[in-house]
Amino acid sequence: MTEDIQLYEKGSQPAPDNVRVTDCRVMPWPDGTRVTVELGLTPFRQFPALDVSVTTLDGQVLRAASVVGAMERRPAPTLHLPRLERGTALVALIELLDGESVTQQVAVPFEVGGPIVRQVLSE
Repeated sequence: MTEDIQLYEKGSQPAPDNVRVTDCRVMPWPDGTRVTVELGLTPFRQFPALDVSVTTLDGQVLRAASVVGAMERRPAPTLHLPRLERGTALVALIELLDGESVTQQVAVPFEVGGPIVRQVLSE
């Protein structure tokens, strides 16, 4: 009976099991207090888990957020930043997780209070 239920459009392929980041936008707030990291994800059947971190250029983690069971295809977590001088160079680090292992890692450099940075990833 359950095999009669179609969870995708008839004739199309179901979503793949490995979720990938397709693009991202790192949007530093003009006042330098926060940064929003918007992600584009491939279609998925199982809700993905991911970590978003803000690090210094040498890899010191300043802020981190874990998203468990992301329900949207474009999650956009906002992280508070410590008090830093405008123009300080940082990195937004995105890691897609499968249990304990990292399946994809994306690093996007940005500046505190700087312009929006958009990155499109090749499949």
